[in-house]
Amino acid sequence: MDMNWIREQQQFKDKKELDYHVRSFLYKRKAALSEGTFQVLTFIWRHAVKYPGVAFPKRATIVDGTGLSESTVIRALRCIVKEGLIKKVTTKKPNGRQGGNLLVFLPQTDLFLPSDDTPPDTLRDTPQKKENKHQDKPQRTNSTTETKNNQCKSSFSKVVPFDASFLPSFIPASFIETSQPYLGVEQVLPAWRTVQSAYRQWKLESPIEDYLEVINQTFKRAVFAYKKGLVRTELLRYFYGGLMEVWKQIARKEGFTLGKELIFYNWLEEETAE
Repeated sequence: MDMNWIREQQQFKDKKELDYHVRSFLYKRKAALSEGTFQVLTFIWRHAVKYPGVAFPKRATIVDGTGLSESTVIRALRCIVKEGLIKKVTTKKPNGRQGGNLLVFLPQTDLFLPSDDTPPDTLRDTPQKKENKHQDKPQRTNSTTETKNNQCKSSFSKVVPFDASFLPSFIPASFIETSQPYLGVEQVLPAWRTVQSAYRQWKLESPIEDYLEVINQTFKRAVFAYKKGLVRTELLRYFYGGLMEVWKQIARKEGFTLGKELIFYNWLEEETAE
């Protein structure tokens, strides 16, 4: 395989840029991905380091590395391609025959990633004991900027209550009112991103705001099923599946006419993706 040609397929200058785009994608879409799809995505991501954003593991390698069935890996790859995170680039062997596929990560638009407060993977070195009790105290490991940021966060948590007024203005008020009591303020944005993602899968006649009633009702039904223990997956993932089922029926009806009364379907009996 021509390594120079592989470098030409790169969409990112380094691993840091790749990680930012993938993490932004996961922040918005992870709730809608099945567990198997997430495992396959993580495996490919880890193998796209030497040439940032380009991986070329064989399907059998992914199966062995994740412990998933081949059919699950195939479905997962199709899902990731459909979501627009990666694309497949066909290679050719020296004899001209078709070779394996490169898996190329694509830059994401509408990047959104909250500040990363995740602690480092390794702990800081333990400070050595002072040999002389009169010597100067060791310098703090935190930089001045980091210290100020931590103090700022602490002051926010004590003085300013974090409520719905802090949420982005593009989230409809009725959806905030419906979802906030069950999700909390911090999960309202991921929930609305889930709605937007499901909506983009269907070419419906009206803008997303016209479907707020069905969105809110579907969310309530998802919460009810989740609270009753009828759901074996995460709430937002189940909510996404419910929206896909409802809008599939609406899309069929809109081929003829968009009725005033929206019919809700029970997707509890539908098989999960994984």
